[in-house]
Amino acid sequence: MNARRIIQVLTLLVSIVAFFAFIKNKKESILLLWIVGFSLSSMIFGRIFCGYFCPFHAFDKGWGYVLDRLNIKKIKTPKLFTKGFVYYPISAILLALIILKISSLTIPVKIPFLIVAFPILALFTSDLWHNYLCPFGLIMRLPSIKRPLMPNIDNLSCTNCNLCKKTCPTDAIELNNEKLEIIGSKCILCYECEKICKFDSIKI
Repeated sequence: MNARRIIQVLTLLVSIVAFFAFIKNKKESILLLWIVGFSLSSMIFGRIFCGYFCPFHAFDKGWGYVLDRLNIKKIKTPKLFTKGFVYYPISAILLALIILKISSLTIPVKIPFLIVAFPILALFTSDLWHNYLCPFGLIMRLPSIKRPLMPNIDNLSCTNCNLCKKTCPTDAIELNNEKLEIIGSKCILCYECEKICKFDSIKI
């Protein structure tokens, strides 16, 4: 495990502890401003919050490890969520809620609700949350489409084996013109593609 992955594991552990601490101590306004700050930073660093600081992502990785040990496969995201007539209304509602929360700086979320919601959401593949349900993920997708710091696939060494595409939790790798490429708006900087690539073709 390289230094970057160690830092990622540590920040994810800290994030999930801090998240529940903020909720318990009714410091949701600080949490909200923190996330908004990361949303702005996505113009340069992409969805760094999703990969390094998202409390659900931290839980999802741990829960996914448990499910793998039990040979339980995650449920694929229902195709209904990928349809425009469903996705765009959901996005509009979530963004409207964000605006309301920012204006009032309160998030009436209870820990018992999160304790129930996290395991249920984590039963589905990660793209359900990261691509379709997370309100802050929706905000970060737009500015992170094109950015200075972004993972790339070296097509000279890439053999199009599709291992990276299959392992990507958010379907951020697509085949275009017979070449694999990483879609910036979907990439959450989890580095699973880099980890599985046998030819070191993923350049971070």
